[in-house]
Amino acid sequence: MEYPAEMAKAVVSEATEFFQSSLRFKCPEQQGWRYQKTREAHLDYLAALTAFVESANGNSFSKAAERLGIKASTVSRYIKDLEQDLGIALFNRSTRKLALTEGGQTFLYHAQKVLFELSEAKAATSALNQNPRGRLKVSLPPAFARHHILPLVGEFIERYPDITLDLCLEESQVDLIATGIDLAIRIGRLANSNLKARKLAEVKTFLCVSPEFAARYPQPDCPDQLPVDMMIIGRQCPEALIWANDNEQVSLPVGAVLWINDLDAQLIAVSSGLGMALLPDWLASASLRDGRLVRWLPDWEIKTSQESGAVWFVYPPKRIVSSKVRCFIDFIAERVVDPPVWQQ
Repeated sequence: MEYPAEMAKAVVSEATEFFQSSLRFKCPEQQGWRYQKTREAHLDYLAALTAFVESANGNSFSKAAERLGIKASTVSRYIKDLEQDLGIALFNRSTRKLALTEGGQTFLYHAQKVLFELSEAKAATSALNQNPRGRLKVSLPPAFARHHILPLVGEFIERYPDITLDLCLEESQVDLIATGIDLAIRIGRLANSNLKARKLAEVKTFLCVSPEFAARYPQPDCPDQLPVDMMIIGRQCPEALIWANDNEQVSLPVGAVLWINDLDAQLIAVSSGLGMALLPDWLASASLRDGRLVRWLPDWEIKTSQESGAVWFVYPPKRIVSSKVRCFIDFIAERVVDPPVWQQ
């Protein structure tokens, strides 16, 4: 396992902060410290690890000393003591450059893990005594955001006034780490990735028509009776749909009367009687309840719909989820509940 560049930067930053703020840290120019293998001296092993990681990342003892606010001779002493304790050379030293040995590279990997775990533990503990605050950047599917997230934003802001929401409504699944997104809501079947995910709710797909359309065409008993060339579909719809019930499975080609790449626009089009549409339950349920839409083939399941699956919270793979992200997830999950509001 290798730590991503973003994580490595966090390791160094957090470790430096720990080094400078630790009340138990002793260095020669501050407290007349002398290295001895005693119980108290072992408490300074973390400071030595920090000096080592800084030196390795900057290829310089002097740069490490500058960042840590101590003398270069102190950093050099830390490295020497580590090498003595480990019984190996960590660096190849020359007048021009400082380079890790093979043993140093191995030790760097584990030292970063130790410092990262320390910073994560510190952050998790500190979060218990802090109100969630700061900017929270969330990526949302536009239609789902309009119907189920935006109506809740006012209440969220009132509850957490120190959090500033930055909502990005976008259909494409952007790279969360590269774009600085803290959290995303995604719908459908998740692609394999190193992102962490939490399910918000299951999603079902309905074949919907307007009452006017239903009056023009007899309601089918099975998929092969559908006027398949009257579909209103999105850009990602497959060339054929697989329909299944308890007894059989049927594959039918899709013919489009209209292509629309926005779910709200598909809802408007099908409500206007332009054709049939496969709509997720979170979008269609209200219109089905009040009679603006009619569901066809309720006993059949569409196996290949992009909107089938679930609604997910997705976030970068940090060991400790920030309090502002956790608050948003818990708040939305509390409002959507299980089963979700659109299935009640």
